Amino acid sequence: MSDAPHVSSDALTSKPLALRVMPMPADLNPAGDVFGGWIMAMVDVAGAMPAIRRAGSRVVTVAVNSFVFKQPVGVGDIVSFHAEVAAVGKSSVTVDVEVFAERNPKAPEVVKVTEARLTYVAVGEDGSKRTIPAEAPAGHAAVACQLPTDKEVVLQVMPMPAALNPSGDVFGGWILSMVDVAPAVPAMRQAKSKVATVSVDSFVFKQPVSVGDLVSFHAAIVEVGHTCVTVDVEVFAQRNPAHPEVVKVTEARLRFVALDEFHARQHHHLG
Repeated sequence: MSDAPHVSSDALTSKPLALRVMPMPADLNPAGDVFGGWIMAMVDVAGAMPAIRRAGSRVVTVAVNSFVFKQPVGVGDIVSFHAEVAAVGKSSVTVDVEVFAERNPKAPEVVKVTEARLTYVAVGEDGSKRTIPAEAPAGHAAVACQLPTDKEVVLQVMPMPAALNPSGDVFGGWILSMVDVAPAVPAMRQAKSKVATVSVDSFVFKQPVSVGDLVSFHAAIVEVGHTCVTVDVEVFAQRNPAHPEVVKVTEARLRFVALDEFHARQHHHLG
């Protein structure tokens, strides 16, 4: 079994998970850390999620009230964005966001990297400011499928228009790439090292994904060999904030091989 990561004392939060992503080399600045702008963009997306639910409509960002970078973020970190409504005005919603990074596969740890407060304004279909109801909308999410209880949410992302294909759906290749990243998370924890994909044993697209869907990737290890780790992945999309529903969009099984510091296959048993 893989060891749970060490959690620093400041990396504890009661705020719900909004996003969980892994930055890539394209997100690096010249110093080799992840661009602060990338983190700010993700914080803006994460904070908008509880704001939309509370407003019951689309929102736009009007202020970044505070933003503190506590530690740099690196490629390979698993970055979690937790967000919660802090205050509600006549037409505005203020949201607190806390950001944590899980890093270092050999000795996993979770550290707090950013905290911020942002204010959003609710807008109607025509883009004009609208009044927010005094009471929060009733929680009436129509969950159309059973979320897996035996798998961890290793990634939770929102595709953007750049990920669209000519038909207006999210590219299957975008989903394929994210499915490859998601199961690598438990595989790295198990191997305590970097891993490489060696096979896609199965991959099924069940429904298309759209811009604005909140896409969660649930993964669990199903087999551990001498040098390989096999992981099952289930992917779900939460859509339509006014009348939320959750649908299963993809399922897959992938196999990874553990790599040593020279990027060669490890030869010791991973179990």
